[in-house]
Amino acid sequence: MTQVKNEPSRTVGETKLSASVTVDKYKLLEKNEDKAAIADFIVQRFEERYFSPVLNSRSRHGFTMLAIGCLVIETLESFYQGLEDTDRKSKRMFIDFFARDTPLKPFGKVVTFYSDIRCGILHQAEIRGGWRITRSSNAPLLDEVGRTINAELFIQGLKDAVSTYVIQFQNDPQLWENLKIKMRKICNNCERNGTGVISAQVGGQI
Repeated sequence: MTQVKNEPSRTVGETKLSASVTVDKYKLLEKNEDKAAIADFIVQRFEERYFSPVLNSRSRHGFTMLAIGCLVIETLESFYQGLEDTDRKSKRMFIDFFARDTPLKPFGKVVTFYSDIRCGILHQAEIRGGWRITRSSNAPLLDEVGRTINAELFIQGLKDAVSTYVIQFQNDPQLWENLKIKMRKICNNCERNGTGVISAQVGGQI
């Protein structure tokens, strides 16, 4: 987050984690164990950051959708596991996520997804191994023989996975504890040099 000239400083607590939830508001929700409100916040955060920008874009493109999808997988699985970050754990995040009971579980059979799709996108801005991306309404989610992935269904599957997760953590004590670990790290990441103050554009998010 870069400093913006001529803008007032704001405290860490005022930093927006989503359009409607600041750091301070999240901490209050956690203190009150308002799981329903936190569930709404998690859905909003994923919608704003990942899903809406690709689903509501006029220049919608399957490659970008799949790239965003890979970000969602690693992020969502880190919430599941209560990981502060996924440094040197990225491959495990994909393996564990695809093992879960989500619409994307069929990708657990695609052993090269991490290397050909995720790493291809991240390191080379392309997918490898002869894989193709489609948005055709007639195409299945995954065609292993034709090595084709339907980006529209991939993103929809992730939206469904997020919806499932927010129900699960409200009823699973361990997932609730893991979410709190992840969120506390996200809140801590708002701080700069331990000063408790961020100089940035008012309304900026992290």
